[in-house]
Amino acid sequence: MIRRAVVAAWILAVWLALWEDLSVGNVVGGALVGAFLVTVFPPDPRTEWIRIRPYHVARFVVYFLWKLVEASAIVAWEVVTPTNRINEGIVAVPVQGASDTLLTVVGNAITLTPGTLTVDVARDPPVLFVHVLHLRDVESVRRDVQHLELLAVRAFGSAECRRELERAVAHGGGPR
Repeated sequence: MIRRAVVAAWILAVWLALWEDLSVGNVVGGALVGAFLVTVFPPDPRTEWIRIRPYHVARFVVYFLWKLVEASAIVAWEVVTPTNRINEGIVAVPVQGASDTLLTVVGNAITLTPGTLTVDVARDPPVLFVHVLHLRDVESVRRDVQHLELLAVRAFGSAECRRELERAVAHGGGPR
């Protein structure tokens, strides 16, 4: 019941933001739309809530922005230089400790970065297949993606996901 109320409140907030008008009619209309949607499409109780940890979110965003600037500079240099130094490939990157939601966050962050694209995701075992435009070293691509995964789990992951990944890092089996 609480989950439905939270989702309905979120729908109401988005509704009001989209209409940009805090009138009685918009509040009532948004509440009715929210109530209708959570009744027809109830939230799955097995779905875990995303936990947001501001310090780790900031680290994730800073790392992502740095990689975005770095990749943009590399791709821009490739465009303005006359020689073709493209060495593309697809790298399989095993991930651990990430839920479907976190895999989506990591996969989208990879896809948003110029020169890389998540082309497939396998679930058992979890593996991201990443197309890289400038492939120099397969292991460095894996380390970068696994580091992004670690930052995403620390920022948004459940306590169980965080423990699992931190345990893997402590034993040398996970990302750094």
